[in-house]
Amino acid sequence: MRRTPLAAAAAAAVFAVASPAGATPSFPGSSAGVPDSAPVTLTLTLAADPQTVSAAATEVSTPGSASFGRHLTRSQVRDRYGASAGQVDRVTRWATKAGFRVVGLDDTRSRLTITGTVRQARVAFGTQLRATTRDGVRVRAAASTARIPTPVRADVRAVSGLSQQVARPLIARPAAVPNADGQYCSAYWAQYNKASVPQKYPSGRQSNVLCGYNGSQLRAMYGLGANDRGQGQTIVIVGAYINPTALADANTTFAKNGVPALPANRFVVKQYNLPGGASGCDRDSWYAEQALDVQTVHTLAPDARIVYAAAPDCTQLEETVAAVIADTSIDSTVISASWGIVGEPNDPAYLSATNTILARAALLGIGFYAGSGDYGDHSSLDGANGPTAMFPASSPWATAVGGTSTGLNASNQVVVQTGWESAANVLSGGTWKRLNPALAGGAGGGPSHFFDKPAWQANLPGSKRTLPDVSALADPYTGFYVGYTVGGQYRAGPIGGTSLATPIIASLTAVAQARTGGTTVVGLATPVLYAKAAAGRPIVTDVKHVDAGIWTPATAAGQPSGDYLLDLDAGVQSLKTGPGYDPVTGLGVPGPSYLTDLVS
Repeated sequence: MRRTPLAAAAAAAVFAVASPAGATPSFPGSSAGVPDSAPVTLTLTLAADPQTVSAAATEVSTPGSASFGRHLTRSQVRDRYGASAGQVDRVTRWATKAGFRVVGLDDTRSRLTITGTVRQARVAFGTQLRATTRDGVRVRAAASTARIPTPVRADVRAVSGLSQQVARPLIARPAAVPNADGQYCSAYWAQYNKASVPQKYPSGRQSNVLCGYNGSQLRAMYGLGANDRGQGQTIVIVGAYINPTALADANTTFAKNGVPALPANRFVVKQYNLPGGASGCDRDSWYAEQALDVQTVHTLAPDARIVYAAAPDCTQLEETVAAVIADTSIDSTVISASWGIVGEPNDPAYLSATNTILARAALLGIGFYAGSGDYGDHSSLDGANGPTAMFPASSPWATAVGGTSTGLNASNQVVVQTGWESAANVLSGGTWKRLNPALAGGAGGGPSHFFDKPAWQANLPGSKRTLPDVSALADPYTGFYVGYTVGGQYRAGPIGGTSLATPIIASLTAVAQARTGGTTVVGLATPVLYAKAAAGRPIVTDVKHVDAGIWTPATAAGQPSGDYLLDLDAGVQSLKTGPGYDPVTGLGVPGPSYLTDLVS
């Protein structure tokens, strides 16, 4: 394939994955050796040089390239960039000799799964494995960088699975939604505004917390017409665990939200043969995540087919993405991933393997959309060491989705919109006093520590990949009304987070493709978004700072009920909305021409 200078530059940048100088694996919490007899499942990334895959994916994704839009089929990707029979044979023979059982090669011929014991892994790859706790989940972590054995060093690009990475669902809920004692949530911005508390903001700029937008409100927010239904499209949602009541819950909520029911034949649940059983994953939050994703996608693209691909636990999300991309039974060009790893993991093998997965998705014309996070720049989290980005949103092969606080009026017009970075205040002595810590939730953003700037971000400052790229509704206090069952009880109310913003953007992509009759596939959206912005023809609307606030009876779990005020886009950390590109909303939110110009 011919390589343009742009493709060559992007290829060099995208796979620049390196640990910071002097970095060593960290073991939060208590740690101990994993028993030698404990089972371990590993994935060996084989075959093509990542630079070659990157160059090809850049070619098909870059406007102006001779290959732009000429995505490959799965068989073409396998034949051109999969492992040769000789490579597979060498690695299989080595693995068997080392005592591993070879489970199989995926359909891309680039990922070989092997199983064995911790002792076999330690001997083969030269690293101790430790048991540790990450994000409350008991996992396995390698004490040093794995060493690829000499006999297969030319055939194996990375080994992943020695260290387990823990993903969080990026959902956010209001701490409280009032509906009694004369205090009410608002069906739209400023329908109710508690007048007995100090009015910090001018008329129309202060509102009670919203009850949760319904279907027509969410569709109006992004300019969807009656015929914008995503017909002929398949949208894949990747999450963890399967809530057995997900479809019934969705249809119960759709009846309340004025959304047509989701037929059972357009809702497919898939689970792959992956190891699970990690202890400590928050299953209930993943159930809520599944509900939010499914209900958002169906609301915006009600004629689309939804495939929910479920990881067996919160440590197998990237393996599930890989399985989806290799799955020939799924004809999808859109993947929504409303989860992430807080702080990019200091695991070059994991990052390289995951990037290879996502680069192949770009080659296939599959757009991968990932949330930028719900904790601002992450500097206020326990154990944080300064601002960090969220992975996989920080991958140059992902479209990173940030978040907004958005208020619609009674006519479904946007009257307040700014970046989601909220600071909490409590009413004390008749005045609003800032809480400490102040951040009550906010979209993630900022530079990657690992990935160099891709060519399509050339007009942004700095030398690293910067997040996010685009944004949508995320503030839970102006969130979407979602219902789901946990512990046998159905509950419903507003939910947000970049877990809401991500399926919004993914669904809008599917709707845009449906407008062309399915003849145009977007694939990796970021080069298109940045190219149009650079040419002075942006298809997104710039989001600016707005002074506004939301009254609520609480801003965090466990607070005594009272009077609290959220300052929107407060900038209490390093992230704040501003003119042009910013690290909260990226280039902006989908504008009036988004659905047309994204595919033109």
